[in-house]
Amino acid sequence: MTASTTTRAIRTMNSAASRNKWAQSPLGRWTIRIVTLVVLLGAWEIGAKDVSRALIAPPSEIFAAAWTQLFVTGSVWGPFFDSMFVLVTGLAAALVIGLPIGVAMGRWKKVAYALDPYVTFLYCLPHVALVPLMIILLGFDYPFRLGYVVLSAVWPVIINTMAGVRAVDKDLIDAGVAYTANERQIIWGIILPAASPFMVAGGRQAFSAAWSGVIVSEITSTLVGVGGQIKLFAIDYLTADMFVPIFVIMIVAVAIQGFAAWAQRKLTPWQVNRVSR
Repeated sequence: MTASTTTRAIRTMNSAASRNKWAQSPLGRWTIRIVTLVVLLGAWEIGAKDVSRALIAPPSEIFAAAWTQLFVTGSVWGPFFDSMFVLVTGLAAALVIGLPIGVAMGRWKKVAYALDPYVTFLYCLPHVALVPLMIILLGFDYPFRLGYVVLSAVWPVIINTMAGVRAVDKDLIDAGVAYTANERQIIWGIILPAASPFMVAGGRQAFSAAWSGVIVSEITSTLVGVGGQIKLFAIDYLTADMFVPIFVIMIVAVAIQGFAAWAQRKLTPWQVNRVSR
């Protein structure tokens, strides 16, 4: 290899390293994301130009519908807050129900033997299959939506909590017993702190599952909230208006993931630091 060839190879490698460094910087990442978004929206706009508006609407009409629903008529805000209320109450109920059950199943084998088949069955079962039965029992209003959200969100809480309790180092429990700690002190002072990373992870999964449960319950039966708006607009073939609640759902889902990740870092910083190392 000649000196000039070696020099060109080194320059090529340095140039590639420079491009990779730029792509990994915040400016580079956001530039790539924005360019990709512009290309996708441009292709969508051009592709939808000659297609019936009953089938697909171009981004320009969706943006106009979003502006109208968000800032002119404000029609999206009522359904949005309705859905958020169901999300918060359903998630809270799932945590209140799931955490004690998960602790009991992880701590006492007899409880696990009794409940594990049912937890596994209901976790694996597509919950939408229970919609007709739940409507018969709970009706079409808030009780059904709340029940469906709890049904969607409670299983990750139970399973992750149970796994966390079972993963607690036995030496820690033996040390508590050696210092004459009773069962309540062992649970509150040893098991729950040690299992908290699993519990927080279960809550994070339950958060996303609860939001999915809200939307599914609204689309399949009640036709209220953000999910109900999608169904109502679809019935009238108002495709541009239909995309507005879809994008609202997407934004809330991304916000849920971001908030859950932040909460996990704050609640269990030792676990996050250990994983990052």
